[in-house]
Amino acid sequence: MPKAMSNTDKTGGGKMPARMGAFERIGVPADVDESRSAAVCRRDDGAERIVIAARGYVLIVDPETGSCSQLYFPGGEGQYPFASASDPRGWFYTGAGRYFYIVDPFTPAFVGQHRVPEGEEEAGFAFAVKGDGRVYATTYPGSYLVELDASSDSSRTLCRLDSERKYAMTLACGSGGKIYAGLGTTSPAIACFHEETGELEILLEGPPDMPGSAAVLQGCNGSVYGWLPSGENGDGRWYRLGEHGVEQVPAEKVGPSLYKGAGYNKLYLDLVGGRKLLTWQLSDRQIDIMEADGSLSRIPLAYKGGGTPLSPLYGGPNGILYGTSNHPLHLFTYDTTARLLTDWGGDIVERGGGGNIAAYAAQGNIIVGAAYAGGMVHLLDTAKEWNTEEGLCRNPRLIYENAAVHRPRCAVAHPDGRHVLYGGFPGYGAAGGGLGIVDVQAGQVKMLEHQEIVRGQSTISLAILPDGRIFGGTSIETPGGGISKAGEAAMYELSWPDRKVIRRWVPIQGAKEIAQLAPGANGVLYGLTSESVFFVYDADLQQVVHRSGLSTWGRIVRQGLLMTEREGRPFLLGLLSRALFTVNPVNMQPELLDRLPAEATSGIACLNGDVYFGSFAELWRYRLEEEGNYFYESV
Repeated sequence: MPKAMSNTDKTGGGKMPARMGAFERIGVPADVDESRSAAVCRRDDGAERIVIAARGYVLIVDPETGSCSQLYFPGGEGQYPFASASDPRGWFYTGAGRYFYIVDPFTPAFVGQHRVPEGEEEAGFAFAVKGDGRVYATTYPGSYLVELDASSDSSRTLCRLDSERKYAMTLACGSGGKIYAGLGTTSPAIACFHEETGELEILLEGPPDMPGSAAVLQGCNGSVYGWLPSGENGDGRWYRLGEHGVEQVPAEKVGPSLYKGAGYNKLYLDLVGGRKLLTWQLSDRQIDIMEADGSLSRIPLAYKGGGTPLSPLYGGPNGILYGTSNHPLHLFTYDTTARLLTDWGGDIVERGGGGNIAAYAAQGNIIVGAAYAGGMVHLLDTAKEWNTEEGLCRNPRLIYENAAVHRPRCAVAHPDGRHVLYGGFPGYGAAGGGLGIVDVQAGQVKMLEHQEIVRGQSTISLAILPDGRIFGGTSIETPGGGISKAGEAAMYELSWPDRKVIRRWVPIQGAKEIAQLAPGANGVLYGLTSESVFFVYDADLQQVVHRSGLSTWGRIVRQGLLMTEREGRPFLLGLLSRALFTVNPVNMQPELLDRLPAEATSGIACLNGDVYFGSFAELWRYRLEEEGNYFYESV
C-alpha cells in the first residue's frame, strides 16, 4: 500500500477564505514541485552547491551542511525551466519564459538576466559550456543559438539553427570553435555552427517524413557524440563529431556524458570525491547521495512551493473524485462523504514522472485514464486497493502506450459496457492524432490513425448520444512542433460496427478547435470551440441550430462541458475560466450559474450534487442551489 498524505484544507489557508457563498476551497491536492533540471556548481576552492531549477525559482543546496536557499525568479516569472548548466567559476545557468538567468549560488544571488530574440517564447531548451566560461543556449520555437558571456554581462544571438525544426534540445562544444546541436521534431538533424566563420552546416539528418529528434552528447572525456534515430522503434546510430568530420561508432564506444538523467530532469556534472547524486527530486523533498564508501545519505529539501497545477478531474463510479497533478504527476482522491483529500504520491501511476492523466472514462468499476507523456493508458480498479507490485495485480495498471495520442485530451465510455474511446494530439513533430479504442475487459487497445479519422487533425473531444451514435471534434493545432496544413477544425461521425468515419463536416467556420463536446437529448450535441464559442448541433438535422460567443465568461478549460443529471433530468454543466453556466433547454441559450471567485484551469466533475473544478493547484467545490430547477419548470 503506497504512502498517502492528507491535504484537506481545514483552515482555508491561502489568500482567500475557504468559503465564498456557494463556493468552497477544499485544499491543495499535491503540495509539491517538480525538479526541472539541476546542476552541481563548483568553485576553484572546491566548494560545491547543488542547484535545482523549478517553476518560479531555483533551490540551492549545500551538500556538506544540507542548508537550502530558495531564490525566486525576478519579476515573478512563473514558467517552467527546461535545462541548466554551470560554468567553471561555479555560476548556474537556466532559462524560464523569455529570459536566461545566471545565479551565483555561493552568494546567493541572481547575477545575470538576458532576453531571448524577438518573437521567441522559451529560453534555455539546452546549454553547453566552453572552457573559457562562455555558455551557449537554445530557444523555442525558433531554435536560435545564443551566447551568454557572464564576464561581460552580455549575450548575443549567433544564428538560427533551423527554420522548421522547433526543438534544439541538446548542445555540445567541440574543438575549433564548433558548437553542435541536436534538432527536431518534424525530422531529426545534427547541426554544427562554426563560431570563427559564422557558418552553419547540417552534418546529419533523417528522412523529411520521419518526425523525431537527434541528440548530441558532451562527453566527460571532451569528445562530442551525435545520435540520429533510424526508425520509429527508438533505434538509432551513434557518431563521433570532431575535426575529422563525422565518424560512426558503436554505442559501447560512446563516452559517458556530462549530463545524467533524462528529459527535463537532467543533472549537469556530479559531486567530487567519489560522491554521486542519485536523486534530486523536489517532489520527494529530498536528495539522495551515494557516498564514496558506498553508504547512502539523504538531504531534506526545504522549500516553499505553490503546489502543482491540477489536470482534469473525474467523478468515479464509487463516488470518489479522482485527479492528478501536472508536473509532477501525483494521483489524488477526494472522498466527498468523509471530506478527505488524499495525495497518493508519484509512484502510484506507472512511469508517471512529469506527466498527467488528462482524460478519463469508466466501465463499471474500472476507470480508464489516458496519460501524457507518451499516450499511456492506465486501468484504475476502484473496487480494489492500490497496489504498486508489478504484474496483473498492479493497480493502477499500465496496459498500453502509443505516441499517436501522445497528449490525450478526451475519453468517452461506449454504451456496450466494455469499450472506451480516447483521443488527443500526436508526438513531437507530427500533425494529426489517433483515436484509441480500449477493450477494458481484455486490457487491449486498437489505434485508428488520423488518416482514418480526419487527416492531419487530432481528436480532442468525443460524445456519444443516447442512441449510440459517436461524434468527435478535432483540432488543427500541433503542440508537439509539427506543421499543420489544415485550415479549420472539423466534426465527424464514427460508425461503431466497422470502426469507420461515415461523415465529416465543419460546424463552425474558421474554428481551430472543437475543444469540447457533450451529448444532449433528441439528437442534440453541445460544443465549445477554443475561442469560447458555444454551439448546439442537431445531429438529425445535420446543422448548427444555435451559437453564442462566451468569451466574456473566460477562456475554455479542459473537460469544461459535462452532461449530468438533476432531479432525474439531463443537466448540462459548462465551465469557463471565469464562470459556471448551463443551457436553457427551451431556447438553447447559455445561462450563467455563477461567476467564479478563482480562475478555473481544469474541469469538471459532479458528485452528489456538487461541482468540482481546479484553480491552478487548488481544488474547489460549488454547491448547486435548488432554485436552479426553474429551467425545467419553463419547459
